Amino acid sequence: MKQLIALAALLLSTLLSAQYNEKGSVHLSIGGNLGAHATEYDQTVTILGVPVRQTSTGAAVTATLPIEVQFGIAPRFSLGLYGEFGRYVDSVETKKNSTAMMGLSPRFYLVNGEHFAWMLGLHLGATALHIDDVNGLGSPKSKFSGSHFGISTGVGFLFGETVGLQLQLRYLAHQLPLREYELFDRVLNSKLYDADLKVRGIGVQLALHIRL
Repeated sequence: MKQLIALAALLLSTLLSAQYNEKGSVHLSIGGNLGAHATEYDQTVTILGVPVRQTSTGAAVTATLPIEVQFGIAPRFSLGLYGEFGRYVDSVETKKNSTAMMGLSPRFYLVNGEHFAWMLGLHLGATALHIDDVNGLGSPKSKFSGSHFGISTGVGFLFGETVGLQLQLRYLAHQLPLREYELFDRVLNSKLYDADLKVRGIGVQLALHIRL
């Protein structure tokens, strides 16, 4: 009887100690993200010293490649660095563009099982966006850069000890002031033309996960 109790206690201890994230764990992930976003573009054109402001709204779709590394600080917490690179999808291909993000991602493990985890994360970082309107008058080129903040939730599955998949849903908000505007191959003075781009949206991400 005592042997059975000891064996059950050992099995229970093993199950409880085996976790998706542990102190000292390293999590690598690479995958794809598809996002849908609402945009707000606020521009100011100064004519003869008089500023004329105009605001327009729209929508955009993004396709990006996220790469991330997370370091286990405690069983319920890890801290990560990420980079994400891609573009806005333009169905008529009138505007060439590229976007990049880098940042810091604290992650909390609401469920931290042996082969399954339910995660909640924050995203704090910087965003850069370059747009080249090849068919526009004067071939305008815009460079935006600023900050972003986001929150995500998702699940992770391990198929063994090392390899698995992660599926996440993420909300992200960007604040992107115009840094440079080029028209007819000349950079315009920001006192003549200034703008601010706000982007907010939701993305779905599927990634290959490797735990070291």
